[in-house]
Amino acid sequence: MGQNNGPANKLEQILGERFGMEILNAMGMAIVVLDPNFNIIWANREYREIQEKPEDNIVGKKCYEISFGHNKPCTEEACAVIRTLRTKKNSKGLKIIKRGGEEKYLDVYSFPLAGPRGKLGYVVEVLQDNTQLYKLVELSDRLTAFASHELKTPLATIHQLATIVRQMDLSPEKRKVLLDRITSRSQHGLKTVENFLIYSKIKAGELEITPRKVNFYRDVLGRVLDFQKEYTFKKGMRFICDVPKDLEVICDADYVEVIYNNLLTNAIRYGAEGTEIFIGYNDKGDRYHYFSVATVSEPIPKEDREVIFKRYVTTRKNGSGIGLDVARELIEKHGGKIWVEPCYFLAGKRLWEETAGQEDKDKMKRGNNFVFTILKKLKET
Repeated sequence: MGQNNGPANKLEQILGERFGMEILNAMGMAIVVLDPNFNIIWANREYREIQEKPEDNIVGKKCYEISFGHNKPCTEEACAVIRTLRTKKNSKGLKIIKRGGEEKYLDVYSFPLAGPRGKLGYVVEVLQDNTQLYKLVELSDRLTAFASHELKTPLATIHQLATIVRQMDLSPEKRKVLLDRITSRSQHGLKTVENFLIYSKIKAGELEITPRKVNFYRDVLGRVLDFQKEYTFKKGMRFICDVPKDLEVICDADYVEVIYNNLLTNAIRYGAEGTEIFIGYNDKGDRYHYFSVATVSEPIPKEDREVIFKRYVTTRKNGSGIGLDVARELIEKHGGKIWVEPCYFLAGKRLWEETAGQEDKDKMKRGNNFVFTILKKLKET
């Protein structure tokens, strides 16, 4: 993308002799050449695309104007180019710019380019977009902290209860209660570990399901509700389930159990105390089974409903973003989809937005309904 001016033509000749212009444009890295006054002398295609100015004439403009919209250079601490201009040596840094509503993390490498008589004529800045890498590192740190937090509580409880059982003379009834609590807490820890193991399989592309025909209530929901009952009791919540007890579904029961545990954990954690959690089913006569989990809770904004199932996204404080992502992946393996929609509650009944009149809405509690589908005709294995 050469420009019709002397410096750019000379520079392209120098760079072409040393590197080859086609190589520079095919390296997959953004490259820009600046003069000592931070004016852009030449930029390759990738640089223009990162700056979202593929068709603009950016030659002659200041680099900080193009990247940040600033009217003065960055500080030396933040700018590898300034360090190269001062030291005449290679330098490295990190540039964070906002493009399309998202932050891009660019590793920056700055090299001096000698002009006539060995004086510093230009600085070559090479930018590598490592946004996904930085996001993965950030996610890894967040997941580690989240897993530590999620496992610390059940492990501490198990330790305390086991100590009591070992050291105190208890009646058989009290001993059974404590042992049941130990079992419950250990199951909670195992479910947390299970989520991370599934997540690892998803990232490695190794997740496979084993569908078979099951009694859905007995082989999935019954186990989930039994596991979650202690946590609902603590918040004064209760389940209202209208899934038919004779419903047969072709699915991987173990993985669908994971889906429900993640959705119900979410509902219990963020649902209002002393309210109901509605577990529903609908057969619309099409190719899918429709399942739902609805609870009274702070409504999820419309803009967040579009992204909460995407990888690495969480809209909740101290959340990991892993539970809904795992649920989405498992549902898609079952040929289905998952989404969230607003709903309303009145006197222990759940109403959908389209069936609730405006006058009724003013009297109702608001909440969220998570709906997911499973393909009816999955191939059994």
